[in-house]
Amino acid sequence: MTSLAVLREELGLYPAPRLADGQPAWTLHDPVKNQFFQLDWPSFEILSRWHLRQPAEIAAAVSQDTTLTLAEADVLRLQDFLKQNQLLQPSAGQARELAARLQRQRGSVWTWLLHHYLFFRVPLLRADRLLGWLAPRLSALFSRRFLGLTLIVGLLGLAGVLRNAEAYAGTLVDLFSWQGLAAYGMTLAAVKLAHELSHGLMAKRFGCRVPTMGVALMVLWPVAYTDTTEVWKLPRARQRLAVAGAGIGAELVIAAWATAAWLWLPEGGLKTAAFLLSSTTWISTLLVNASPFMRFDGYFLLSDAVNMPNLHARAFALARWQLREMLFSLGEPAPEAFSRRKTLALVAFAWGTWLYRLGLFLGVALLVYHFFIKAVGIALFGIELVWFIAAPVASELKAWWARRDRIHPRRGLLLALPLLALVLLFVLPLPGRVTGMGQHP
Repeated sequence: MTSLAVLREELGLYPAPRLADGQPAWTLHDPVKNQFFQLDWPSFEILSRWHLRQPAEIAAAVSQDTTLTLAEADVLRLQDFLKQNQLLQPSAGQARELAARLQRQRGSVWTWLLHHYLFFRVPLLRADRLLGWLAPRLSALFSRRFLGLTLIVGLLGLAGVLRNAEAYAGTLVDLFSWQGLAAYGMTLAAVKLAHELSHGLMAKRFGCRVPTMGVALMVLWPVAYTDTTEVWKLPRARQRLAVAGAGIGAELVIAAWATAAWLWLPEGGLKTAAFLLSSTTWISTLLVNASPFMRFDGYFLLSDAVNMPNLHARAFALARWQLREMLFSLGEPAPEAFSRRKTLALVAFAWGTWLYRLGLFLGVALLVYHFFIKAVGIALFGIELVWFIAAPVASELKAWWARRDRIHPRRGLLLALPLLALVLLFVLPLPGRVTGMGQHP
């Protein structure tokens, strides 16, 4: 039998938090791409004996040395995974295959432009040395004593705002002007800088490297980011949660002290600045960063809290599977086995994410249309309609077509008729009457 391919020598293997079912886990690091892969117990035991090079021999060794029972097919499946992610040393004459795979991943020029319109990053700062210098000097801000004091100040501030709600709301209305919006923009930029610095500082406290900080453009909307990918090397889930929640924590600290300062400061520029910090931070934290539907802090907090890496992708796969089963009763196995309650929760989360993203991106396009260049707004609307609606629908229809031999004709007809009616509703002109009131001159 052909020997297994050789693993790349620079790969790193680190202990990881236990999986949801209690089994131990490890993280495999590809330093070239800076990618991390979570491995379960059987995969780790196979990799530990990869030097044996024979699938049958590795499976037998694992079955003999542990309580696991593996077969040769398990070893070959892991090799396929490693090959797909280019974690094996390339063999002689494989350059053409690797080049073709890279071209397929890049796609066409239009695909590249579309992807980079929807999302791309602009690194602005190599932050690791700066964060390493700041971390020990700002350690007091991460102490329990300071956080406890902040909690007390924040509660007092919120209580004071509730008693002075009319004055607080009046200040918000007074700042609805171009000057006020500019002040909000500068305040938001300062808050986001503190937010990203907090992610980096917390990662440095746990010994992680933070290579870059910068701005990501999501549908042309700027969003600050900090590269804390190395938190996947951390062995405890609580450490990852701390890094993921550091940004929101920093914003809440700013909001607490700024809210209290607005109450205690006399009228003037400092009081206005405190109000800007307070209102901007509360709104941005609750409406943006805490949302789990985009890949912001709320998503990573939820993913780490339920111990489900790649939460979006796994929930989407489960929702597509359930949709096919509801429509066609194909009897296919689920992508992953969960309890009924957890399956329903993940499916609901997937549909909620799809609807949220659809509304968000179409809303951005409509804002551009109404307040900036109408031609650009129309183009954005069309692109997002194709990317977020037409492309996923076409992909799912392709999956249905691949299963057409197993779909009962009656079910197919019952599904095709409503789809046809929906298409005709949007395509065919419908008769109607427009009435109005007028006045003769």
